[in-house]
Amino acid sequence: MCGRYVLFSSTETLVESLERELPGVGVVGSYANNLRRPNYNIAPTHTVPIARMFREQPAIGPAGWGYPPRTVFNARGETAFDKPTFAGSLSCLFPMDGWYEWTTTDPAGAPEPNGKQPYFTAREDGEPLWMAGLCKVIDGQLYSTIITTDAPPGMEWLHNRMPKVLTPEQWELWLTAEMASPEMRELAAKPAGADVVEALTSLKADKAVGKVSNNYPELIA
Repeated sequence: MCGRYVLFSSTETLVESLERELPGVGVVGSYANNLRRPNYNIAPTHTVPIARMFREQPAIGPAGWGYPPRTVFNARGETAFDKPTFAGSLSCLFPMDGWYEWTTTDPAGAPEPNGKQPYFTAREDGEPLWMAGLCKVIDGQLYSTIITTDAPPGMEWLHNRMPKVLTPEQWELWLTAEMASPEMRELAAKPAGADVVEALTSLKADKAVGKVSNNYPELIA
């Protein structure tokens, strides 16, 4: 699953990242004025940036994280297109610099000495990650949720689920394919490949991340 994550990359950096595969990325809403600040402890109900198709062009803008009224912040890729909760949704991308997960065992399978330990997973090269997501306007507001899949080999020690990391070659398909098409369903349900896993690194995070109000770089230092 994915219930906390980090995004410190600037809006400019996110635009540059997306434009490697998607030319003409725009910025809409409050982010057009570069009002977004780094956040080292993003939690459900927070307003977060997502990328989606807007007037036939990819654009980055704000959305609430979690569908109301129950704040549904994750959607299982295997079943999302068949659930009434997500009916009428459109596809989007979630940018993040990494996500948190809590586990009682270390990467070697040994018990953590002090109970549950948070880990921060990110790209080893420091580039932003782009996760598959869904978004929907509800009562006049845009909300979003992150697609999750089974954890692939090499990541099961951390959790049995993980956010659906998309490779650059998959961004356009996810944003432009017909909703619930066979291509979308296959992409949403398929766990990350070895190439994605090999690009990730997981390091212990500060346990203070458990409190949402704690928001500073040292959480992942």
